[in-house]
Amino acid sequence: MQGDFIRVGIFWAIPNREKGGWDFRVRQKSYPASAAEQLANAAGFIDYPYSHYEEWDEARHNTETEDCYFYPRGRILYDVKHKRHRIFADECLNLSDLDELIDFYDIWDVELCRDEHYVSVYTHSPRPTPRPVLRYQILRGKDKIGENLIEISYGETRILVELGKALDGGEELSELEKAVLHEKYDAVVVSHYHADHAGLIEEKQDCPIYIGAGARRMIEAMDEYRGRSLPKNIRAYRSGRAYHVGKIWFIPYLCDHSAFDSYMLLFEAGGRSILYTGDFRFHGRKSGEELLSRLPKKVDTLISEGTNLGSGKPCFSERDLENRAVELFKFTEKPVFVLQSASNLDRIVSFYRAAKRCGRIFYEDLYTALLASAAGGKIPRPDVFGDVFAFTPRPVRGKRKDMFFEFAQKRGASQIAKGKPFVMLVRPSMLGYLKKLAEKTDLAGALLIYSMWSGYREHDDVKNFLEEVRAMGLEEHTLHTSGHASISDIERLKACVEAEEYVTVHTNGSPDQGDPSPSVID
Repeated sequence: MQGDFIRVGIFWAIPNREKGGWDFRVRQKSYPASAAEQLANAAGFIDYPYSHYEEWDEARHNTETEDCYFYPRGRILYDVKHKRHRIFADECLNLSDLDELIDFYDIWDVELCRDEHYVSVYTHSPRPTPRPVLRYQILRGKDKIGENLIEISYGETRILVELGKALDGGEELSELEKAVLHEKYDAVVVSHYHADHAGLIEEKQDCPIYIGAGARRMIEAMDEYRGRSLPKNIRAYRSGRAYHVGKIWFIPYLCDHSAFDSYMLLFEAGGRSILYTGDFRFHGRKSGEELLSRLPKKVDTLISEGTNLGSGKPCFSERDLENRAVELFKFTEKPVFVLQSASNLDRIVSFYRAAKRCGRIFYEDLYTALLASAAGGKIPRPDVFGDVFAFTPRPVRGKRKDMFFEFAQKRGASQIAKGKPFVMLVRPSMLGYLKKLAEKTDLAGALLIYSMWSGYREHDDVKNFLEEVRAMGLEEHTLHTSGHASISDIERLKACVEAEEYVTVHTNGSPDQGDPSPSVID
C-alpha cells in the first residue's frame, strides 16, 4: 500500500537471459484506501478488474510472439479483512524472485499463494540461467608497456590472449605468470612473437596455442638455433580466416609492427565483438588502408595498444628511415654497422634497400639469416638475394655449423675486411667480432647506426658496447622509428571500427619502444 492508495494488478515474469532471474511486465490499478470496504468483492479482496488474456497484447508491448500463457504469471490482490496483499503466482516463482515486484507495488505485508491455473512452460522446468555474454578481463598490461595478459570468455569458454614474459622480471616467473600457466583455458591466442607477448607460450602445453603461420616459423627457427623443438600444441592461424574455440570465434587480421607476422584479433560470440589490436602501426611497410578496409566497421569493444599515447612526437615511416640511411651511407666508403634487433624484419628490409641503393654488400649473422629465411618472401637473406651474405661472429660447432654451411653465400672476417663496402647487422654480443675486424681493416670513421628504442641504451650490455665502439673510432648515429601506433594511427583505427567501448593497454611506459628482445640471442 502506498500512502492513501491500494495497488493491485496482474503480471508476467520474463526470464532475463543475461543477468538471470526475472523481469516483470505489470498491469496495475490504484484504489483509494478509504473506500476499501466498499471495493471488496464477495471474498473480501480488492482485485484487478481484467484477466491476463484481456491484457496480454498491451502488456507485452508487441515484443513477444508467445501467447498469454507462455510465461509464468500471477495476480496481486488486497485482503481487506487482514489488511495485507496476497500474490497468487505460478509455482516456479518464489517470494525471493518477486522482490522487484514487491518494491514496485510498495507493499510491506505480503503472502505468496499458489494458483493451480497459473501454469507456464517454466512451471516444471529448471530455473532460467543467465545467457552468456562475451566478456574481457585485463589481467596485466593496462598500465605497463608490453606484458599483455587478457582473458576473453563466453559462458564456459575461456581464452587467454597473449602469454608474454615480464620485461623486467628476470628469469623468475611472477605470481600472475605462474597462475595463468596453471589455469585451465580452452586456448591461448597470441598476436605476435615478441617476448612480452609470446615469451611463455612454450611453458604451457595443456591447451592449443594459436599464433600466425609466419610467426610460428620464426619461433621454430629460434628453437632450432637453440637446439630445442617446438611444442606440438602451437598451431598456426592465417589472416582473414575464422577459427572457433568452444563457443567463441576469432579472426586474425595481418597488421604492421616491428615483429614480422603480427595480427589484430577479433573475437565474436553471442552477437557481440571485441577487437584487440595487439601491437600495430600504420607507418611501416604494410598498407594501413588495406587493413582498415578489411576490419569490421562496428565493434562493441576496442582494446588498443597505447604505447605512444602521451608522446607528442610523430613517427616517421620505414621508407623515410631508408632514405635517411641512404644519405648517411653515400658519403663514406667506410663500413656501416647497424645495431638493431635480429627479428625486426621490416628494419632489415629498410637497411638492405639503403645498402643496395648505395652499392654495398649486406651481411647477416647466422641467427639473423635463419630468421630471415624462416620468414621467406621478400625478406633479404643469403642465397636468395645475391648481395646478402651470412657470417658468424664466433666459431660454430655441431648443428649450428651445419646450419651455417647450408648457406652458399657466406664469408669469414678476412673476406669481409677485404671486400666491397658493406652494411653489417650487429648486436652487443658481437663486440669481440668488431675488434677482430678492426685488426684486419681500419674502422676509424666507420658508422654505427643505433636503431632501437632509446631505453636500451641504459642496459649494461648495450651501454658497454656503445662505449667500446666509440673508443674504436666509430661514429654513432641514431636512426630509429617506433614499431607502435602513433596517436593519429589510433584515431584512424577508432574512426574505422566505431567501438561502443574503447580501452587501452600497453601504456604508461617509455614511448617509442621497439622490439623488446633486441640482443638476447647468440
